Amino acid sequence: MSLIEQAILIGAAAWRLTALLSYERGPFDIFLKFRESLGFQHADNGEPNNWPENLLTNLISCPWCLGIYATVGIWGLWQLSQVAVIVIAASSFLIVLERWNHGSNAG
Repeated sequence: MSLIEQAILIGAAAWRLTALLSYERGPFDIFLKFRESLGFQHADNGEPNNWPENLLTNLISCPWCLGIYATVGIWGLWQLSQVAVIVIAASSFLIVLERWNHGSNAG
């Protein structure tokens, strides 16, 4: 697999992990509950709208910042299991297709 293909898969998987940690509810609201345990408050749709000021919450609330660390983590996972990264990346592409097909940010 070329470096470009690896970068695309790692990037897509890192985006998915970043989105889950930063602003998505996740299955069974697990990521929402995780953020609430850190002191985040959420709007009715589950997106964070208020958070305490500390290093961890600032990191999680900034997808651009968290994305750097998520990419490093996903790259590490790539070294252990390329299949796991491909599955996470595939879920990213599925979400993009679903949003494009239905023209919404539902989820």
